[in-house]
Amino acid sequence: FTMLKVPDSAVANFLLNSLNQSTPYQWQAETIRLGFFPFPHLKVEKLNLDPKFPGAGPALAVEEFRVYPNPFSLLPLGGPPAFGGSFRAEAYKANFHGYFAAGSDVKLRVETANADLAKFLPLNPTGSDLKGNITNLFIQILLPSQRASLADGEISVQGKNVAIDPSMFQLPIALPILNLGELDIQGSVSRGQVKITKFKLGSPGKDLELQIPNGSITLSDVTPNTRYDLHLLIKPSGAIIAAVPGITAMLDSMATRKPDGFYGLRLQGSLAAPGFPSKD
Repeated sequence: FTMLKVPDSAVANFLLNSLNQSTPYQWQAETIRLGFFPFPHLKVEKLNLDPKFPGAGPALAVEEFRVYPNPFSLLPLGGPPAFGGSFRAEAYKANFHGYFAAGSDVKLRVETANADLAKFLPLNPTGSDLKGNITNLFIQILLPSQRASLADGEISVQGKNVAIDPSMFQLPIALPILNLGELDIQGSVSRGQVKITKFKLGSPGKDLELQIPNGSITLSDVTPNTRYDLHLLIKPSGAIIAAVPGITAMLDSMATRKPDGFYGLRLQGSLAAPGFPSKD
């Protein structure tokens, strides 16, 4: 038997120096170990990533990070480089955990709970345009041959106490900050087709209710070519209508008024060429 031992300090210094020079982050780790048994792997503990300049990204604190390269990819005719691993990390004041794999295919699973939305979008110095709490988030995605058009997966998001400042959307009509309440999104992905099975933002008695009873998104390998076809239902509260009288005229011009107080409209287009809303 032959055992190969690489000093941990040599591995850590090499990796950290390389990453500090080639990325917009400052990398620091308490422990980096390279092992070979039973499979080659790299284990990182207490990893901190601090952006070198504003806008580079969020600060990350990774409790544990494991990478398992595919040893066959290191051999001639062994296929493209492949590796995978698991992680537990903190970002935007929320704890995330999951796993990933990258090679000819890409797999990703991310979960979190009790994430503060205000920490995700600090868009102005006095607060943020989005507030609330994500009580649960689950995302699982598979990209065969690294192609979005072949993607499979699912997404589930639940939240509460959501409030939003409509000025972030640059609407043609001024609206006050909206107290919406609950958020519930459920969707699945099959062969690049995203099917929205449930989308509900807002609760009865709150300022606004938004639902997508029927909607689909067609993913493209060229992101701007991703297309969407969404049926929306919007219902402003009496308080909002009283505060902004022009909102009913705007909705009547672009949506169909329903007997239950909802307005129906349809959105079709692509990320590169968004379409105008039409009456549904």
